[in-house]
Amino acid sequence: MSVSVKPVQAASVTQRQWVRRGELLEAARRVFERDGYHAAAVSAIVQAAGLSQGAFYLYFPDKKAIFAALQEEMATLLRRRIYWATRDEGDPGARLEAGLRSYFEFYAEYAEWNRRLQTQGLGIDASFEARQADLNQSLVLAFGPTFVELGVDEPAVAGFALIGMAQQLAYAQRFGSSTPQLSADALAKA
Repeated sequence: MSVSVKPVQAASVTQRQWVRRGELLEAARRVFERDGYHAAAVSAIVQAAGLSQGAFYLYFPDKKAIFAALQEEMATLLRRRIYWATRDEGDPGARLEAGLRSYFEFYAEYAEWNRRLQTQGLGIDASFEARQADLNQSLVLAFGPTFVELGVDEPAVAGFALIGMAQQLAYAQRFGSSTPQLSADALAKA
């Protein structure tokens, strides 16, 4: 099911259409994870979703469009998970740790998607890089008040450093052969 609050292009979207769009996105994620962006085909996506090729084109004009929609959906899912993990935490240090734990859990759950996005997706065109930059900026802004509470002089710099380190560490945990494997909780504490 879609996590986005943005409606599909139509003025009135039925629940069935919303579910079908979500099925296509889920199938696309699995196909992109398995085949990569360049080798993935619309026919493989619709086969994985159990839908017709024509159904695909009711929702997305092409493979690039569904990859972009999936990038937005996954970013929304990550933001929501971090929000729910941190919203009731009063202590800023514990809040920061909870946000990082949530980030590492998300990356572990969707490791192959994140790897494909980083290694192939961002090179498709500038719009993909811009969406990733928007995600990073929103995470920096979300962690900003916590850094202020912790007495950090440059919360934006600290936020970008944190997000960059978390991305590299999460990648190394899943795909680096010499990196000690730690749980999301242990990574957040470290």
